[in-house]
Amino acid sequence: MDHIKNRYAETLLNKGAFMKKNTGKQKTGLLKGLMLITKIALASGVSWELAKMLGSKHPYLAPLTVILSMQETIQHSALYAFYRIIGTIFGVVFTVLIVSHLEVNGWTIGLLLLGGMLLPIILRVHKTIIHQIALTILLVFVFMHKTSYYPLDRIRDTIIGALIAVIIHMMIFPPNYVKEAHRMLSQFGFHLVQWFERTAHWINNNCDSVEGQHLRKDITNLLQELHQVQKDFKMAEKSLKLNPFVKNKKQILKQNEQFLSQLKTGYTYISGILNTFSDWSKTDFIPTADQQQWTVQLQMLGRYIEKQLNESLENYQSPKIFRFTLDLLDLSSISVQVNIPPELEPYRYQLSLYNDTLKLIQELRTGQQ
Repeated sequence: MDHIKNRYAETLLNKGAFMKKNTGKQKTGLLKGLMLITKIALASGVSWELAKMLGSKHPYLAPLTVILSMQETIQHSALYAFYRIIGTIFGVVFTVLIVSHLEVNGWTIGLLLLGGMLLPIILRVHKTIIHQIALTILLVFVFMHKTSYYPLDRIRDTIIGALIAVIIHMMIFPPNYVKEAHRMLSQFGFHLVQWFERTAHWINNNCDSVEGQHLRKDITNLLQELHQVQKDFKMAEKSLKLNPFVKNKKQILKQNEQFLSQLKTGYTYISGILNTFSDWSKTDFIPTADQQQWTVQLQMLGRYIEKQLNESLENYQSPKIFRFTLDLLDLSSISVQVNIPPELEPYRYQLSLYNDTLKLIQELRTGQQ
């Protein structure tokens, strides 16, 4: 019993040490925000001056495109810039073709917007293009009556702003979220290790009903954390697209994704047995020997995951020698502490399916009450 408590306390200390390494997370986010603002300011100034050099009478249109196009990743920025250029060109051409036949008033603007956006909607183009078409139609229709330069300036300056935004975003400290994804993965992993320890302690403590309720309630938070890690990995993957300085980041991200897949298997396992042990405890028939065996088994699994996490952290700090291979939940490396009677071995799959199906039916019945 004391050994279990010591392991549980040790896991908490390990998690605390890891969280200390995370103290720079907010500073990193602040630096990324400041860098994005700096690049927006730089690109806006460059695009304004370039638009003036090329003869624009409305150079503010170039930095306007920069401000709108500079997104969190290069891929997002490039897509938005492309959509804005397409929408601007379509809106200008559409408006110029018929603007000389209309007067400026609310009804004509409404009809123009309706006609200009109807075809793109029918063609099911991206909604950003539709928004840019609407904005271009409105402004070109109004300003073209005051200056004939506006339509040409809008197309040229939009292209200038879009190109400058993407180039500067790509060449000056391009965003890279692989490190953040790895940090969140490790955090989730250590929390999962803690759950293995908590579950082992709970089983050894005769599956106390109150503690079991807390475990089932708290494990929902772990699921939400898993979903957040998956979102972070998608963002990291997007941040590497069009990024000219990724080096070996793609390989690291791929290996981390494999690790995440296996940690998801671990989460599915621990959440499943938590419910099974909770149901088993209601029968008042969990032999002491089984409790001890399952306690040791879960501790071994938790320690193994923890070992993999520590190796992952060590190897990530030395990417030039990144040779991290995963065998999480590999039964050739982890001994099985629990067994079933030999006569039940041929039926273990049927018993597992029977138990899962029975629990599903019980849940469905409960939902109808």
